[in-house]
Amino acid sequence: MKSRALSSALCALALVVACALPTAAAWADDNDSANVINPLQMPDNSFLYDTSIYDLINADPTYEGSTVQITGEVVGDAVHDLEDEGKTWLTLSSTDKKAPGSISVLVDDDDVSLVDTYGAFDKTGTILRVKGTYHLSCSEHEGTMDVHADSVTAVTEGQTHEEEFDFDDFVPGIIVCAVGLVLAIAYYIMRERNL
Repeated sequence: MKSRALSSALCALALVVACALPTAAAWADDNDSANVINPLQMPDNSFLYDTSIYDLINADPTYEGSTVQITGEVVGDAVHDLEDEGKTWLTLSSTDKKAPGSISVLVDDDDVSLVDTYGAFDKTGTILRVKGTYHLSCSEHEGTMDVHADSVTAVTEGQTHEEEFDFDDFVPGIIVCAVGLVLAIAYYIMRERNL
């Protein structure tokens, strides 16, 4: 009898607690706009292989053959590999100004279509995220340091920077040239008087 009473009391308590808590469906309906999936968000376990280009350039041999994920700006040009059909070399440059560097990445020809702009003097190249195998001294490619890409995703589109002519940038140079010209004329006049 006591066990039935105890069971009934526990069921009643569980029912009261369940009614007091808001349901997950009601919460999801209230916050639909806040519950959005971001496809560019890094997975929770990304720290297992995330690294920077600077770290790879300064890596020790223990990194050899490990899976890494790097993010960088595509600079230079795409170079088709003559030995590996269907492969292309890209150069990724570090986006961190405090930790500069660049590394060669071997990607599939299809992945090159992700690049809309190659970094140059007046351009910022496409930012790519590459996951692949790191080689400190690749035996397949004459001992070069490289990454053989397994997956490539575009993070940010490239940009072209329009350089506007600004006369104020030339003012210091014009002043220095004018001072130099005045000094040259003064020197010439003083030399002529001494002759």
